[in-house]
Amino acid sequence: MSSLIVKGYASTPDGQIHFRRVDGPGLPILLLHRTPVCSSSFERMLEFIAGRRHAVAFDTPGFGESFRPAGSPNTQDYARWFLAAATALGLEQFYICAHHTGTHFAAEMATLAPERIRGLLLSGVIYADPAERAKMRASIGRSDPITLDGRHVTECWKLMRSLFIDPDAALIHAETLGALRAIEGRDQAFDAILDQDFGAVLRGVRCPVRIAQAIDDPLTLGGILQKVRDDFPHIPFELLGAAFLAAPERQPGQFARALLAFTDDTSSQTQEHVMDNRRFELVRASAGYDLARADQPIPVPGPGEVLIRVRAVSLNRRDLSIRDLSYPVNGADHFVPLSDAAGDIVAVGSGVSDWKPGDKVVSCFFQNWSGGPVNLGAAMSSLGAGGPGVLADHIVLSAGGITRMPEGWSYEEAACLPCAGVTAWSALKVLAQLRPEEWVLVIGTGGVALFALQIAVASGARVLVLSSSDEKIAQAKSLGATAGINYRSVPDWAPAVKELTGGGVQHALELGGQGTLQKSIASMGFGGHVALIGALDGFGGDMSALPMVFSALRISAVMVGSRAAQEELAAFMVANRLRPVIDAKFAVADVAKAYARSGEGAFGKVVVSL
Repeated sequence: MSSLIVKGYASTPDGQIHFRRVDGPGLPILLLHRTPVCSSSFERMLEFIAGRRHAVAFDTPGFGESFRPAGSPNTQDYARWFLAAATALGLEQFYICAHHTGTHFAAEMATLAPERIRGLLLSGVIYADPAERAKMRASIGRSDPITLDGRHVTECWKLMRSLFIDPDAALIHAETLGALRAIEGRDQAFDAILDQDFGAVLRGVRCPVRIAQAIDDPLTLGGILQKVRDDFPHIPFELLGAAFLAAPERQPGQFARALLAFTDDTSSQTQEHVMDNRRFELVRASAGYDLARADQPIPVPGPGEVLIRVRAVSLNRRDLSIRDLSYPVNGADHFVPLSDAAGDIVAVGSGVSDWKPGDKVVSCFFQNWSGGPVNLGAAMSSLGAGGPGVLADHIVLSAGGITRMPEGWSYEEAACLPCAGVTAWSALKVLAQLRPEEWVLVIGTGGVALFALQIAVASGARVLVLSSSDEKIAQAKSLGATAGINYRSVPDWAPAVKELTGGGVQHALELGGQGTLQKSIASMGFGGHVALIGALDGFGGDMSALPMVFSALRISAVMVGSRAAQEELAAFMVANRLRPVIDAKFAVADVAKAYARSGEGAFGKVVVSL
């Protein structure tokens, strides 16, 4: 534990509540964690907050031996105990940041003592009807009885393991120990919150409320956050990066920055608060998202994070789909878009040893996928799709979510790699195991298509490009394509592909979607591989099993790729003296024009310089 954190006990008429505290200016912040984990789970956040704000984290109800209420307390009882503990520590007026079960006690505190609570930052509210709460009580709300053979220990571990979509031994261990040390108290706390009509309580709250939640939180994915948004449209909310249940532990920097921004007041102003950070957000409008300038203070990197001065960003088809609502973002609003950036590290957070200020780096599309097979936790850590994005002068990324910029490249070139480049690399080199002399079918001449063209040609393969433009086909041939077909002139192009390639292609990058999928399959030679990537013509399309089975075809869905894949791609391009194909460059003042150019059918990538 950091020397900045002080531990102690706050006395109430019914017992003591353990706490952790850090000092700083401004009105205090009270932190309430989820049951059954203790306040130690706030330690990384407290280290980040120390010196910036005075903050106190209470243990969750029933944890350990410090506070064991009798009987069947309700959420108002817990609220009174927390208020008494805050009074014992001299906290008269304060903000509350509450996580999961803590949100229900925080809302009660705000209704019982409106003169004391200045605002609520909530994460993980259980906003469900009685029937849904009854299901939760049955699945997670009751502890197994203690047994002589210790079976309750293993069953508890299995339950806690089931709550996490990706394995994290330390978190599962902490959850299990908390549950085992607080069996009766855990049951009491869950009984209280699952009996509570949270919506009715929240309607009685008069102080400002904001919701900040992990983009992959089960309550986000399960639709509860959308219900809150529908019923309480005045409450702003912010989706953070991937953390599943454990936002304070896994994303202490993001969570703490959201908290400090919400609780900022003039007494806590420091130099970091008055520095300008040019920044853009997507704001929900009637027919999609509008792009709006929304400057904020320069952020400070938390544990395991780096602060990057962005020099260039690039756009992808996904970014256009997000704006027109054809790509899901969990109902997010007011979020920074785009995933691909290159720039310079200007500061590093605690625990970062692999990077230093001055390093030139490139963002990774997924912040939590270092290598190996993808899992749901990695897949939910993408940039710019409701959670943090990169269209700003300064951004904070995970120290494990960046790669080194290729030496001698411009920022604009490096910013083209993360999505389009890695997608093409994963399709051809990771999944398809491309070999020399094989045929590759590429649909279109956008970013992914031209990266695939360059990778294939440098690997000794032959490329057939489909385009609606003879001029673009000629340009593709100048980059090494062997053949091209204008699909406007030859709308039924599958037979033509087979004729040109002497029986069909071995690899197809399926970028079209429902309008081209069947034709791509029909273009394959025996034992071929189709990489499902995009949906330029809309998501959907049917696949008949019969021709796939009799032609021994493989189809793989490509989800961009890992940090390791990005490093491999960069090394390959440097070794083969390749550079990304850039269609157009725009100044940041013309970012709207960059979006427009991307939607017009650019030849290669569209980039924005900051």
